[in-house]
Parts: sequence; C-alpha cells; structure tokens
Amino acid sequence: MDETETCEMTKEEMQRFLNREAEKGTGEVGALRALAEILGIRYPRLEDSDSE
Repeated sequence: MDETETCEMTKEEMQRFLNREAEKGTGEVGALRALAEILGIRYPRLEDSDSE
C-alpha cells in the first residue's frame, strides 16, 4: 500500500478493535484515541479559555 492510499475499517472491524482494547483493560478514551490514530483522524487543539 502506498502513502496515497487510505486505511479503511468496516464497522465490524472497529468494534472488534474496541472489544480487544476493553479486554486488555484500556479505558474508553484511550481506546477511542487509539482507533482515531489508526483511522488518521486528527482533532484540532482547543485553546483553554482559562489560560488567557
């Protein structure tokens, strides 16, 4: 697979991944972050309004 091809997972593959993460004891947020990384999803960083 070259770098221009994207990684696609089916709904079932995503569920299996999340199930394995739960079996390993990974928390919900950690599992979702790992899945987002696999899928190449990047969330924008939000500036903390308290830091002004």
